Amino acid sequence: MRRLFLFVAIFASHTGWSQRVEWLTDAMAAQRKAKEENKLLMLDFTGSDWCGWCMKLKREVFDQPDFAQFAQSRLVMVEVDFPHHQTLPQAQQQANASLEHAYGVTGYPTLVFLNPDGKRVGRMGYISGGPTAFIAKVEQFTRTKNSEVRVTPSPEPEKPRKAVAWTPPPPPIQIKYGPLALKSISGTKERRMVLINNATMMAGETAKVRTEGREVVVCCQEIRDDSVAITCDGKAMELKLGGVK
Repeated sequence: MRRLFLFVAIFASHTGWSQRVEWLTDAMAAQRKAKEENKLLMLDFTGSDWCGWCMKLKREVFDQPDFAQFAQSRLVMVEVDFPHHQTLPQAQQQANASLEHAYGVTGYPTLVFLNPDGKRVGRMGYISGGPTAFIAKVEQFTRTKNSEVRVTPSPEPEKPRKAVAWTPPPPPIQIKYGPLALKSISGTKERRMVLINNATMMAGETAKVRTEGREVVVCCQEIRDDSVAITCDGKAMELKLGGVK
């Protein structure tokens, strides 16, 4: 019954040498198997269908016959996958997320190694050099007694990628202007300027001014102490601070 359970737990994404190497997805069952067979347990945290370094590690190491031969006699392996283009069963997603949290994984690929008693003895990411270099690093973990060995990977591991929801920007706020109004008079006596609705002008200047849903042409004729003489579309008028005269 146990052999049947472990066979069902083999994950299909590791296809290269899957007929010779078991990839499990049940970490607890894998730990029991590692203890029974006195092997290292290797947890492979991966983004199998989007993480470039994960796919490179699989291609250069896990799919090679030298690694398969080593793994058969020395490792029990668990794939802890976080794919983007396929959906794992809900129970598997929850189990993988719990393992990721428990081992503080923040990038892929991350490989965590446990001894037969379940104690962490090593951690690493992508290693260049194929099966030979990879196996040499794993051998370090089998010799450790009291502390975990961390091997710095060649590149930075890829961070988990989450789909970004695009939020469109809000439409611009339309400012509605009322009748022509003198908003302010500023500057020195020799260099005064006025603000009429949305336009700032000095004496002698002309501007297009928004008013009541349309634009009018305003020419500033004279700036006084509390008012301004203008023409609006050629019509003369005076605007006072606070109202039209």
